[in-house]
Amino acid sequence: MRIAGRFAPLLLALPAVLGACAEAARDQRLRAAVEEVRTIDGLIAETEAGVARGYGISRQTVPYLERRRCADGAGTCLYTETEVIETPKAIDPRSESRKLGLLRARREAAVPRALHHIATCKARYPA
Repeated sequence: MRIAGRFAPLLLALPAVLGACAEAARDQRLRAAVEEVRTIDGLIAETEAGVARGYGISRQTVPYLERRRCADGAGTCLYTETEVIETPKAIDPRSESRKLGLLRARREAAVPRALHHIATCKARYPA
């Protein structure tokens, strides 16, 4: 009984720790279940915007150096920052319309899978 006495506080905290782990696992699985649908939704929105504008946008991340006060407060240091440069690009409206149709079909297939994963996760990790 001495061992149980020494570890009693730990044993009392165990259900809370396990509950927190299960909640974190549930949240991760729920996010993963809808990730594909969110990605497809973003691609659909970007493609629709390009078709509406008549041109696409190319994005390039460019690093640059910036001099600022050092974290320790002594002097200045160089820090690497990034900037996103957007430039217009030509698109083929017919090709973009076909791509839009394929993305919408892919989304239709992904939504039932996501809903199934969500239901499975909620059953496995009840709130």
